[in-house]
Amino acid sequence: MSRVPQNLIQKTVSLAIALTTGRRVSDERIRRRIKICARCRHVRVRKSRQGRKLNCGICGCRLRGRRGLINLARYEETRRYGCKHPKGSRWKARGV
Repeated sequence: MSRVPQNLIQKTVSLAIALTTGRRVSDERIRRRIKICARCRHVRVRKSRQGRKLNCGICGCRLRGRRGLINLARYEETRRYGCKHPKGSRWKARGV
């Protein structure tokens, strides 16, 4: 039996908490957050048939518009989830 990587377990727990207890933010805040992330050097951009897909290079979470359920930008930041930029939350620094 193979071991599950610790970071995968942490991501799963973080996601479960966000999905069950997280407060959603407005569509406008999601758009503003994604705009901030799109300019971040830590974000990975890949192209698909549906367009550009963004993933945080720090935590690995997806960044999407309002439609994505599994979406880093969709919930109010807490100690457990949100922008984990090494210099502090870029969202909080810009008031979103």
